[in-house]
Order: sequence, then C-alpha cells, then structure tokens
Amino acid sequence: MTHLAASQNEIDFTDRFRHLAELVETCRENANRHGERFNIFAILGLQRDENRTHSRYLSELLNPAGRHGEGYRFLNAFVNDVLGLSLDVSGRVNVTRELATEDQRRVDIVVESPDLIIGIEVKIDAGDQKAQLHDYYTALKHRANNRKKAVLVYLTLDGKAPSAYSLKDLEQKNVYCLSFEKDIRQWIDTCGNLSKHKPELSHALIQYKRLLDNLTGAGTSMTALIADKLANNRYDLETALAVEKALPRAKASVMLRFWEELSNAMTVAFGVSPSVYGGKNLSEISHSYFDVKRGGKHVGIKHTVGDLSGKKLCLYVNLYNAIHYGLRIDSESGLPVSQQDVRDQLREKLNNGNAVADKDLDWLVCYYHNPAPSQEPIILNFHKFTGSVLDLMDEHKRQTIISNMVDHQVSLIREAKTLLEASVA
Repeated sequence: MTHLAASQNEIDFTDRFRHLAELVETCRENANRHGERFNIFAILGLQRDENRTHSRYLSELLNPAGRHGEGYRFLNAFVNDVLGLSLDVSGRVNVTRELATEDQRRVDIVVESPDLIIGIEVKIDAGDQKAQLHDYYTALKHRANNRKKAVLVYLTLDGKAPSAYSLKDLEQKNVYCLSFEKDIRQWIDTCGNLSKHKPELSHALIQYKRLLDNLTGAGTSMTALIADKLANNRYDLETALAVEKALPRAKASVMLRFWEELSNAMTVAFGVSPSVYGGKNLSEISHSYFDVKRGGKHVGIKHTVGDLSGKKLCLYVNLYNAIHYGLRIDSESGLPVSQQDVRDQLREKLNNGNAVADKDLDWLVCYYHNPAPSQEPIILNFHKFTGSVLDLMDEHKRQTIISNMVDHQVSLIREAKTLLEASVA
C-alpha cells in the first residue's frame, strides 16, 4: 500500500468514525427526550451498590410496614406473581437486611411471616462465595423448623444459575433464580400499577425501573437506539466492528497505566514493590483481564505488612469487577485465610469496609474507597469501564485517585501494625 493510499484510508476512517460519534450523540439525545437520564440513583453513583441501593430498596417494598403505605400488596404480588406461590401473606411479617447466620454469614434480605420465610441473595458485581447458598438454605430451613415454607432466592441481573462452588451439595432446584431484567422489572411494574393513586411513590418506582433498564440493557435505552441504527447501515456497522476489535487493547492500556502508577506509588509509600498475583506481571494481568477466556479470575497486587503467628498480614489491591483493597491474612502457602479474632479486633478500630467483598471472612476489612466524608466515593469498575475508570485517562484525576487510595492504605497499615504490636505485648 502506497503512502498516499494509506493516508486516504486514514482520512476515510476518520470521517466514518466522526459520523459514528455523531450517531451516538444523536441517540443519546433521543434517549433523554423525556429526561430519562436524570436518574437519582445514577446521579448519586449508587447504580450498582448491592447493599445501599438494591437490598434497601427491595426490602422496603417487601415490608408491609414500609413507607410505601400499601401494606401487604407489594409483598403478595412478589410471592404470587414472581415466586409463583399460592399464598396470601398476612399477620406479623419481619423484613431484615444482612441477617446473620450461625456461621457468621449474612443473608442480604430475609422476609419472615408465620407461614413463609424468604431469603434473597442479591448479586450485581460480587462473585459467588464458597458454599454460600448451601449455608443460606441450611440457615433458612433451620429457622423454618418445619413450621413454614423456606424459599431461597438467587437474584442476579440476568437470572443466571449459581455456581457449584456456591451450591456445594445443595440441589439447584432448591434455589429460585430470578433476574432484575425480567422478574424484578415486571414486579416493579405491578407495584406501580397498584400505587397509581400515589404520584410520589409511582415516580420513585419509575426511577428504580429506569435504573434496572440501564443496568440490564432493557427498555428503549441509548444502547438499543444505537443498535437499531447500526443494524440498518453497513458502513456504520463496519466502523463499529473495527472499533470493537481495538477496544480490548485500548482498555488494557488504560488499566496497565493505572496498575503501574499505583504500584510505583505503593513502592514509594512502603519502601518495597508490591508483588503481582493472578499473572506473571502487570502487563499480563491487564491484557488477560479483557480476554473472554479469563474465567472470572481475581488479579491484583499485594504488599506484606508483617508476620502474624506464622502467617502473613498483607495489604491486597484486588480486581474482579471493581478495584477493592484492604487487609487479609495469608497462610504459609500464600493464600488468604480467615481469622475471626483478628478481624473482630481490627473492626473495633476501623468499623466495616464499604466493598461488597467486605462480607467475605477472608478479608479483615475491604474498601472501594476511603470512607472519610471529605473523600469523593469513587468505584473503579473495570468490568463496566464507565464513570471513574474513564477518569483515569486524565492524568490529574488519575494521580488524585491513586494518591487518595495509597494515603488510605497507609492509614490502614498503621492501624494494623498498632494492633499487631498490642497483641504481641
């Protein structure tokens, strides 16, 4: 190919790329024609928060004593229409969030009536935990004590089946697999129809349904409008396909830059370079993360803080869907283990973390970001690659994010060392 031909191809692609960008912007405007993008959950950055958003919102709707003022109507719609149970729930109903089990697990939502107990595990970004559903079902059956029906719900964006890792020896038929995309959206519609006489409540339900539309790709979203345009224009689709092929490499470059600069900052702060796990080096974990064959592997870097009764206290920066960091104890084999007494002692000083993984017993404490009121809540979700992750492309913002993260890590290690010294003394 001559230099002139290569230059002409570059010009042609630039023109087609510019046209594609204009198409996206037009679809963005059309998708917001009635103010659909003005979503209170998105504005507050709570779209994917399993605990503070989805568990709280759903438990409030399921509670007959909830502020919706509709009594048992929403709960019975869920029991009858979503679960398909022929039960009329009445009498005293307790709705509990984060219900602790005997083995120190916490069920996201538990609804208990005289004849029925429902446990709901909400999954947006968090992965399955070892024997999690098995233990939840055992706990529910124990509370039911053969006096009431026990129902375990596994609620995900698309209604996928739980892993064998979570089920252990529990048969999948004992788990109701529900989706936000279909089951919860339809239930929210039902709740909206039942509460048309209450405009404020109706608008709140509409806001939550639009949040689900954005999370699941349902409804007339900007994505749906773009897809329709691409499906009807060959040149636009060819351009989009060319961009699609380049995206994994571009995303990996953004991630690698973050890992390298975070690693350098941690080296300066702690005097030693953190080690890489989940791959040979930072470049490998960055590029393999966007490979469809990666199989949900956890990757990251870690720094050894000190010895603890033959084990190692470590600072982890882990990536599954979103970056989360905190303190863990490694066994002699180098794998994280739980140590409840140390976990309890540390939390007396630090309280709970704000990451989903903070519920996992092999984390002493785990964070997405510094919980201090002066710090802006930032969640780096590389799986979705939106919001704060795109801010990493700006050097000043990237350095601010990394600096705040490392400053918080320094304070975590300071508290941990104080605890270690006190326990030795």
